[in-house]
Amino acid sequence: MSPSAVLLDQPYTAAPVAPTVYWQSNQATTRTQQTPILNHSSEESLIDTKLTYDLPALVDLALHSNPETRVSWEEAKAAAARLERNRSAWYPTLTAMAFGQYFKTSFPIPGGALVSNGYASFGSLDLAWTLFDFGRREALVDAGAQRLSAANFAFNRKHQEIAYRVATSFFAYQAALAKIMAAQQTFEAARAGSASVQAKLGKGLATRPDLLLAIQEQAKASYDLQDAHSSEIQAHADLTANLGISPSYSLQLINLNQLPLPEGLIQSVEKIVDQALEQRPDLMARLAELRAREAEVKKARAEFWPKFSLGGKVGNQYWGNVHTNPPGNETYSASNMVGSAMLTMEWTLFDGFERSNAVHEAEAKKNASNAQLDVLRLEITRDIWKAYADTKTTLEKREYALALLKAAEESYAATQESYTQGFSTVIELLSAQKDLARARYTEIDSRASLLRSAATLVYAAGEQSREDFNIESKLFGKGLSE
Repeated sequence: MSPSAVLLDQPYTAAPVAPTVYWQSNQATTRTQQTPILNHSSEESLIDTKLTYDLPALVDLALHSNPETRVSWEEAKAAAARLERNRSAWYPTLTAMAFGQYFKTSFPIPGGALVSNGYASFGSLDLAWTLFDFGRREALVDAGAQRLSAANFAFNRKHQEIAYRVATSFFAYQAALAKIMAAQQTFEAARAGSASVQAKLGKGLATRPDLLLAIQEQAKASYDLQDAHSSEIQAHADLTANLGISPSYSLQLINLNQLPLPEGLIQSVEKIVDQALEQRPDLMARLAELRAREAEVKKARAEFWPKFSLGGKVGNQYWGNVHTNPPGNETYSASNMVGSAMLTMEWTLFDGFERSNAVHEAEAKKNASNAQLDVLRLEITRDIWKAYADTKTTLEKREYALALLKAAEESYAATQESYTQGFSTVIELLSAQKDLARARYTEIDSRASLLRSAATLVYAAGEQSREDFNIESKLFGKGLSE
């Protein structure tokens, strides 16, 4: 439903109902379709320390706590208010005016002066109503309606942007936590390996250089563990910043291994691009801005034509306690009704080419807006192609990462047993240990990269809102599942 068709007794129903509620195009006629889940004013009341947050819960928290949602919401409400201001041009204006005064006047007459003094007051109601203006007001309202649509679409895109930022930072944080566990496992293995070499050295079955290599590997594993902790702190700060909360909060989150993964892409990239060009909120906002610029061109051209207005005034004039001197110091009072009505035509015939240049300016802005629309279409197409290719690549890399981890685990177990039996060297053991550590990191990165690339593709396609995580998606066939 066009914002210009909103009922005049409900002027702001075309704007989003709350900063956390995704705007729908039919919202003006179904005002009660959605209500905010939470309505707390303090940050503490938004956070449940006993809840284990999954991704949709984190997105919901961000939409309530991140101030960017409130900024875009207020901008949409301001656009609704501007539209109503534009609509007011269709109505007449009624102005009440009143004044009172004390006066004293003197007029020369033969033989002296005629002096009068007293009190006077005047009150009136003035009516002004533009009857016909060759489309000026209509174009102004159309431009306001289109800009309201643009603000609403921008509000939706802000929801998608926040959801995407929370998702990517959540994946990065979960990957950092998983790498701490992997680094801890590597450190434990290095310490066990160092103890094993120490035991063999005591029995004369190993050399001191072997022990030094094992100690060196243990120190390296300890350093990697501390580095993983540092990365986790940075990732946590990024996540809380996107959530709009203080980094001092420690949230309970689901494990990275519990996050479902996309099974595969079933739609072609061309189809995804076509769908994105139909539904991306920022593209719809850019298109609405183009329509607003076209309305401004119409308004600029209408300025060449006259305006017809109706004007009227009705009031009362009063004089009281009026004294005159001479002729006889009489005192009198008077009161009478006054009124007028007129039909006015106003037509600017020459203005130094201001109107002509205004038309040129409006047309140039319209052409610029059209070009910006084309630029955004190209950007959307490029982003989807890149995200699509990246998702396909990460799907394949995920399979190789799992195979690599399985092979590295088996190789390390076999090498460790062989070393215990005296058939392998410490260098072979440490090499297998390094390979296993790299394989663990590779598996973690492959999972996080797959989740991130899938989220990027959904974001580029313009499909995601807070409800689009951990549910079936048209882009991934059966959806997000293990």
